[in-house]
Amino acid sequence: MATKRLQQPQRSLKEAFLVICEGETERNYVDFLRISYHSPIRIVSKVSGQSVSQQLINKHVEQLKLGKYDKITSFLMYDMDVEEVNRRFGQCKAILLLSNPCVEQWFLLHAADNKEPMSSEAIISTLKNIDPIWKQYKKGTLTFPQQSFLWQNRGKAIIRAKVLEPLVNPSSSVYILLEKLEESLQRTAINNP
Repeated sequence: MATKRLQQPQRSLKEAFLVICEGETERNYVDFLRISYHSPIRIVSKVSGQSVSQQLINKHVEQLKLGKYDKITSFLMYDMDVEEVNRRFGQCKAILLLSNPCVEQWFLLHAADNKEPMSSEAIISTLKNIDPIWKQYKKGTLTFPQQSFLWQNRGKAIIRAKVLEPLVNPSSSVYILLEKLEESLQRTAINNP
């Protein structure tokens, strides 16, 4: 009598986005996106300060991987106001989510079409004066009204960011993460009608 071989179920690809952040402001924003998008992709944020390197990225990727079939996409979400850190980005294999001069430039693009170079302090000051919900803004935190504002105006921010010259003050490529999340939702909708 021939034995039937049990067919092993195929291992599904597990996908994750690793977003290494400069500080708490970026991490809070990424965590807000994770909750808001309800993406099937696991989104993990890690704060590394100014110690970014390929070795650090590799370490975090290895911590996330459960199996050889897992796909981890790495991102670096940083301000461009520290030249020493900027030089290290070229040595890292990751998608760069850089804001020049700071992540508040990305937040400002949700409210206004800013094309004038400014310092980080000027960006934050402009942000605080652009809409009442930003009046009490503090680095490292995002209030629920601020999160709601960012969510409702994300499309405008993406359009505004795409016309700015990359890496130049002012600019932000944070929109790339949002586009990747939108793509993951579309893939899920197609695969699960």
